[in-house]
Amino acid sequence: MTLGERGVTLIKVVVAMALVATMAGVGVHQVTLWLPHFRLTSAARAILIQIRRAKLQAIQQRAVYYVDFDVDGDGNLRTGGCVLWEDWNNNHHRDQVERGETILDFQALPGVYLKPYPQELGGPARGPNDTPIYTGGNDGAMFSGGLNRIKFNPDGTCSAGTIYLHNAKGRTYAIRLRSNGLVRLWRHEGKGWQQW
Repeated sequence: MTLGERGVTLIKVVVAMALVATMAGVGVHQVTLWLPHFRLTSAARAILIQIRRAKLQAIQQRAVYYVDFDVDGDGNLRTGGCVLWEDWNNNHHRDQVERGETILDFQALPGVYLKPYPQELGGPARGPNDTPIYTGGNDGAMFSGGLNRIKFNPDGTCSAGTIYLHNAKGRTYAIRLRSNGLVRLWRHEGKGWQQW
């Protein structure tokens, strides 16, 4: 065996490195395609979990709990997040003694928007089960009484309404609450609503 037959040539190393770089580039591209959907799905699941948690806390503590979507009261839901709090004095307002827990920060979710995907771009014309999409303002949360707030009662009932979330890729999620406390998650990708 000669010296040239035992080693790896520089050409083989360069070819191997080019293949690895190509495969890594394809992998990174696939991750960037799925990242917006992952963020949206994570946000929808986080809200769903916290809604169920708030309902359970209201029942266990025998107290009224709220999940507020307009944290600072300015009408712009993008400047805050979701806050869970207990109404200790039952005055329907969050006082300084009634500390809240931020359960979702919308500013920390780039590419996730709290409203349905625009209809003119292929978004839903109507909500799940052919219900009208009405969110009251230019946001995606509307509950009983025209508020951006869910009220959870000690008997397991809550405010009825819908939360809409979307990303720039055309996917919309709807989290629907019934007054009996039943929560459903729906997904729309331009072909109609599917319970998810």
